[in-house]
Amino acid sequence: MLRRLRHETADYLANELRNLLPDQNLISAENLVAVLEPPKKLDHGHLAFPVFPLAKQLRQPPALVASQIAALLKSRIDANAESTKAIGLVRAEPAGGFLNLTFSDESMQSRLFHAVATEGDRLGYSSLGRGQRVVIDYSSPNVAKPMHVGHLRATAIGQAIRNLAETQGYEVTGLNHLGDWGVQFGKLAWAFREWGSQYDFKGQPFKSLFDIYVRFHEEAEKNPELEAKGSLVFKELEQGSRDVEEIWKMFVKISLVEYQRLWDLLGVKHDLVRGESFYNDRLKPVEDMLAGKGLLKESEGAVVVDLGEEMPPCLIRKSDGASLYATRDLASAMYRMTELKADLNLYVVGFDQSLHFKQVFKVLELAGFDWVKNCHHISFGLYRFKEGMKMSTRKGNVIFLEDVLNQAIDRTAKLIAAKNPLLSAAEQKSIAQDVGVGAVIFGDLLFDRVKNVEFDWERILSFEGDSGPYVQYMYVRCASLVRKYKDERGKIPAQTDVACLSQPDERELIRILLGYDETLAAAFRIFKPNILAQYLLEVCAAFSRFYHNNRILGEASEIETSRMALVQATQAVLFQGLRNLSIRAPEKM
Repeated sequence: MLRRLRHETADYLANELRNLLPDQNLISAENLVAVLEPPKKLDHGHLAFPVFPLAKQLRQPPALVASQIAALLKSRIDANAESTKAIGLVRAEPAGGFLNLTFSDESMQSRLFHAVATEGDRLGYSSLGRGQRVVIDYSSPNVAKPMHVGHLRATAIGQAIRNLAETQGYEVTGLNHLGDWGVQFGKLAWAFREWGSQYDFKGQPFKSLFDIYVRFHEEAEKNPELEAKGSLVFKELEQGSRDVEEIWKMFVKISLVEYQRLWDLLGVKHDLVRGESFYNDRLKPVEDMLAGKGLLKESEGAVVVDLGEEMPPCLIRKSDGASLYATRDLASAMYRMTELKADLNLYVVGFDQSLHFKQVFKVLELAGFDWVKNCHHISFGLYRFKEGMKMSTRKGNVIFLEDVLNQAIDRTAKLIAAKNPLLSAAEQKSIAQDVGVGAVIFGDLLFDRVKNVEFDWERILSFEGDSGPYVQYMYVRCASLVRKYKDERGKIPAQTDVACLSQPDERELIRILLGYDETLAAAFRIFKPNILAQYLLEVCAAFSRFYHNNRILGEASEIETSRMALVQATQAVLFQGLRNLSIRAPEKM
């Protein structure tokens, strides 16, 4: 697709310009492919080549250098040179310090149709990360607490980045850094011993677990002595009490079953569960390592690593001997980079943990671990609600993620029933789930992850404009056209049997679709799935213009076939794009 065009054009330019400069590195194919970029408007061609570095070497104005290169390429085009014909170059025009390159409609169309026909489910994939591993930590809720709507961000963003990493050829290990350790488990175990028989742990295990969690904190506000009792039970757990350990394992198992049900609904996959408890026997070696490097200092009874004036000291061990999150994340980073052999170690965690990760990464840097440069905190903003609701799990005042998903499904079901009442009950149920859940995911991923997101039902569930249902609806429109064509005429012929599409709306849609592979690469490069979500909206807008301005079915034979091939290409890009955001594409709506 566009990546291949950039590489072929870079090779072509390197060859044509080889006598232009004494410094051949400036016009090497490797350097040229890095600077070639698609202009925002088709009027400016398919690729733009900035000539500023060449102008600097030649000590000439950029506009003059662009004009000289344009003249050289024009002579090659006029001479019908084989190398020029091979890449389909038909126009080279100077524009200030840029050279705008335009390729024939036939070559652009052929590239698109060939990619769709041959790449299948790997449409737009790259081999950039081949032989490298990404370890990514996402979702990672705390045991005994239902996932609330705030968990959606870490879950949806993390899964999308995982998908994007796979499109770039990386081997990916999705990690669930489950919050399964700490004094709260002593409190829960105490509450279970005291009140467990009053709840239906057999019939409603997770609800019962959460109920005693809330009850404990309510009771502790009235009777602070409960906090001390919970701490004593946690000490039993730390000292290896088999009885408390069995209770703790039950809590973890109950929670994972509940979380997996929601992850399945959201299309989320983890490869490993490595909760906080996994690192218990790795904490002392971490502390010993830091001590051996002379990094530890005592501060008011606690043990810290001094980070200078850049940021506050990093707490390694509290004055009461307890370890902290930082100690566990140091152990976790070392495990991921040395034992899991990560080339990239990603943490999809909220913006409020930015200082924490800066401290952890700085400690690793001071300890001499060069690989820390490949550890990244993928931060994100928070959800905002028009009602201004403040969530508190301890008080039971939360907007549960399951409730949000169920409400989205219910609202969508009503819309589907009104718009398409002829669908069977089973179809309506399936579509409502795909569209409702997809709407929530797309509504999260549409915006830059670093920004806060306002939760707005009207926007999220809209079948028009910037929403998941709108993208799914455009996919359904494509699928419907393809089905109708195949029912009446059979398989859409191969690219060699179709006519060239040259109408403005056709050319624009082809140009945008060809950018799918570059979009995947860009979205992963800066870990921002919103780049892909915004791109899919751009595809939908271009397809809508093409659909409304051109007759598709019923047109003359070759034109009809060509336009149907373009519809099929749009369908493929929308399907694969939604899939890479973990959103299902229904065949009907």
